[in-house]
Formats: sequence, structure tokens, C-alpha cells
Amino acid sequence: MTDFYLMTQYDSHTDQTVSYMQKYLPEFYETKCVFLHYCAGKRAKRATAEAHKVLLKEQTETSVKELTASEKAKLHQEDALERWNLVDEILREAAYYNFPKMHLISHYAEQIPKFGALKQYSTDISECMQKGFKEAYRRSNKVNTMF
Repeated sequence: MTDFYLMTQYDSHTDQTVSYMQKYLPEFYETKCVFLHYCAGKRAKRATAEAHKVLLKEQTETSVKELTASEKAKLHQEDALERWNLVDEILREAAYYNFPKMHLISHYAEQIPKFGALKQYSTDISECMQKGFKEAYRRSNKVNTMF
């Protein structure tokens, strides 16, 4: 994603830079699942913690007295994998990347050949110009702000 973002900031683009952008974005989408834990809300995190706790309790209640040390180790490993898969499944259902900025960037590579570099569409300048108005509003009594 960093490579993609840095490419979007170029002042001018060639067919090669656009093709790089088209290559970088799918790579991000293929690996974005690593961030699912951070995209999940508090409710999903609580649900995963509870599910993990319940499954761990069920797994520890099973008797392993008659198993050998290697069988115990294998069972422990399988149990840990099962817990990880459960947590991952819950997070995948609850977390999402469905917000406008994630969709908007998928159109960058096709917009550059049509309209030119993306820097000209930046809102940084207009945002900077609003700072004075915002500060004045914050200091006001917020009544009759137009006068």
C-alpha cells in the first residue's frame, strides 16, 4: 500500500508507473487480512475473546492421561490451530474494509490516463484555508456565527 500511495503522488505518470500501481493494489488486497484484528470493533473483539475462552475450556477438559508425550504435543498443536481458526473466522465475519477510500483507490490507475496526475485533486490547500474560520468558531459562543 505504501508503494501504491507513493506512486499516486507523482507529478506525472507514464504507462509504466500506472502499470506499477495496477500491480501494487492487488498485492495489498491479497494480504490485507493481516489487519483484520485492527479493523474489528469492540463487539467483535469481545466475541472472539469469549469464543477463544470457551473453546480453550472445552479443550482442557478432555482427558489426555493415556496419551504419550508426542501425542499430547500434537493434540496441543491441533487445539491451538483450532482456536486460531475460530478467532480468524469470527474476525473475518465482523471486520471489513468496505469504506469509500478503499474503493476509491481502485479507480486511480484508470483515472490518471484520463485526467492526469492526482495531485491536482488534493484538498490540502482548501483545508489549510479553513483553519482560521474553524479556530474562530471554536472560540465563539456558537450563537449567530454568521455575524
